[in-house]
Amino acid sequence: MSPKKLIGKVEFRENLAGQNYLVRIEFDEKVDFTPGQYVSLKVNSEGLRRSYSVASLPEEKSIDVLVDTTPMGVGSKYILGLRVGDEVEVLGFLGNFIIDFQATEKARHIMFLATGTGIAPLKPMIEDLLYKRSFIGEMRLVWGVRHETDLYWLKEMDNLNRDYDNFKFDIVLSQPTEDWPGFRGHLGGLVNELTQDWSKTLVYLCGSREMIVEMEKRLKEKGVPEEQIHYEKYY
Repeated sequence: MSPKKLIGKVEFRENLAGQNYLVRIEFDEKVDFTPGQYVSLKVNSEGLRRSYSVASLPEEKSIDVLVDTTPMGVGSKYILGLRVGDEVEVLGFLGNFIIDFQATEKARHIMFLATGTGIAPLKPMIEDLLYKRSFIGEMRLVWGVRHETDLYWLKEMDNLNRDYDNFKFDIVLSQPTEDWPGFRGHLGGLVNELTQDWSKTLVYLCGSREMIVEMEKRLKEKGVPEEQIHYEKYY
């Protein structure tokens, strides 16, 4: 389906943690897209655009977008200036970072690896597999951030962890406090500890370019075929 221009209105803007904001954009009718896709928002009067992944399922007349405003560029300032009821021009839906369902049928494991706001498209992809597709293999989300204060969506992920025996959720902090009880370091360190049939593992990566380059190399060394590694470079 070709992308089209949509006009929506801001339903709410929520500060999730640190400089990370969730914006819900409501439309007049239900929107149709595939989990993992993104939208392009018009962020100034000159027509400049910025792209943000959709962090919600295609079930409503609205979409959620997750934005890290730390860079404080044009896009960040636009997001921070939004108020409830403001009109938003959206071009959507874009991108091919979506679940490969043909490969899923043959996979024993699906691994989702994210850094920072790279978790945004992975969340609805995981929810879609669990809620609608009934994937019975093992699924694991590993999310890397710097500090405890950078974390959000913990309740949602813990609920999935509790409700679905085949789903696991892990957090890796690169700069944790002394009393952090979880994993420390970077994604690569945790992945190196995992033992599974990597040749039958599908991997979805989303985050920094450095992480993706590093993880793609490590995964290939572990025996994951190149065609089973999918990624979206964020920054």
